[in-house]
Amino acid sequence: MNNYLFMLFTEHPRRYRVIENTIRNKRTQATLFWALNYQILNWLGSADHMTRSEFDVWMHHQQEQGLLMVQDDCAWLTKSGVHHKQRILKNYYQPRFDRWTWLVNTKKYSERFLLAIQAISELSFYNRNYVPLGISITEMSVVRNWLTLPGLISTVHKELLSIGEYLSSTDNQLAVLFAHTLLGHEMSGWTDTQAANELEVTSEEVMIMRRDIWLGIASYLAGHPQSNLGQLMNSLLNSTPISNSAWRTVREFQRGVPIPKIAHVRHLKISTVREHLLEAAIIIPQSIDWQRLLTANKIKAVQSQHRGPVSEWQFTRSTNQPADDFFYFRLVQIWELHHQYE
Repeated sequence: MNNYLFMLFTEHPRRYRVIENTIRNKRTQATLFWALNYQILNWLGSADHMTRSEFDVWMHHQQEQGLLMVQDDCAWLTKSGVHHKQRILKNYYQPRFDRWTWLVNTKKYSERFLLAIQAISELSFYNRNYVPLGISITEMSVVRNWLTLPGLISTVHKELLSIGEYLSSTDNQLAVLFAHTLLGHEMSGWTDTQAANELEVTSEEVMIMRRDIWLGIASYLAGHPQSNLGQLMNSLLNSTPISNSAWRTVREFQRGVPIPKIAHVRHLKISTVREHLLEAAIIIPQSIDWQRLLTANKIKAVQSQHRGPVSEWQFTRSTNQPADDFFYFRLVQIWELHHQYE
């Protein structure tokens, strides 16, 4: 993501550890809040393989190139950096399905999908002896069991055409790359270098396009659960953008269970329950009963103590404050940001 990282910076200072933690999918409450404020939640987990040292080396290199300024815990683009970002926006492939970044682990998803297509292809040539992808025994068993479904060869062929049409309706290059990613009988997909040469894009763009393809396919098959490929693939989908534990907290709160009781019954700290609700408020605000969680009096109480942009509000704790004051302070910030970005 050498060039795409510029998309996450602006000419105004941003906390660079927030950017690092966002792309590495480090989901603390503070990271998610600032990612919402920076409007970069769609990049959550986009480079979960990246290490902190790799990110820091990238930052240092951009400073040396005069594209990035760093001071204390913040970084911002120089004039040259802004021009470079504009060139990327104009000339580089821009993600089309990044709103689905939470939906699936694209590595696991692509491995199962490609193995299935390879198996179907070999089956159509009555070939039972071939070397599959390097994939776990568990995944091989899933695909092997799926192969017992009747009429797979003809139906999967039609489903692949439908997926190609779906991708093409968004960007024809995605459909082309998808077609040349599939593995089959005496057929291997393009390498990143081949794809870059054929599509006349950079290898970095190919990486983002491949990720987009799998997110797009996952969203498509999520809407076609009865399809053969949907039956195979949809078990890998996440049901919500937040953790299962956080989602359980949200459902219990929505049923009217008070926060202290949720904590008691589930043997959680009250602070953990609040963290769950903050995570949901940031990522899936439509799941929250805001009128119950955040009364008008609470909003007025917080707003009366703070002025100016939400991101500049400073929480100060005093000894006589209730323990949940920060919780409501942060909730009002989140509520304000969602209204700001509507």
